[in-house]
Amino acid sequence: MRIRMKVGLTLGVLVLCIGVGVGVMHFVEQLGWLDSFYLSVMSVTTVGYGDRTFKTLPGRVLAAIWLLVSTLAVARAFLYLAEARVDKRHRSLAKWVLDQDMTVAEFLAADIDNNGFVSKSEYVVYKLEKMERYQRKIFFKSVASLRNLTLETA
Repeated sequence: MRIRMKVGLTLGVLVLCIGVGVGVMHFVEQLGWLDSFYLSVMSVTTVGYGDRTFKTLPGRVLAAIWLLVSTLAVARAFLYLAEARVDKRHRSLAKWVLDQDMTVAEFLAADIDNNGFVSKSEYVVYKLEKMERYQRKIFFKSVASLRNLTLETA
């Protein structure tokens, strides 16, 4: 699922949770619409100043369930917003790296086996390394362990 869809869906669930809270507080706790909205937002965002509380037993039971779900929705919303920010950073970094022209020094750095020729795989490895998606030392450890494999140990 795309990150924008996740953020939109989660924010929609968050608005729904606030709406359910407003309805419960208005009809069960007998609060006005504005006070219900205020208490709902303060409760869902876990600010909770303490100036308003749930007074009836049905209101407290419904609030306990509602607050658990709503708090998870808020946490999920923040998670997806942070994920969207990181994804945007990775996309801009990848665009920047892939749009750059390579210099002679960079071609020499990309030549892993030092044969004077940069293969497609060496080019991809070099670009992945520039995008911070790959570390060369881990690659060489993996290659060394693959070379040590034989048919008997595989």
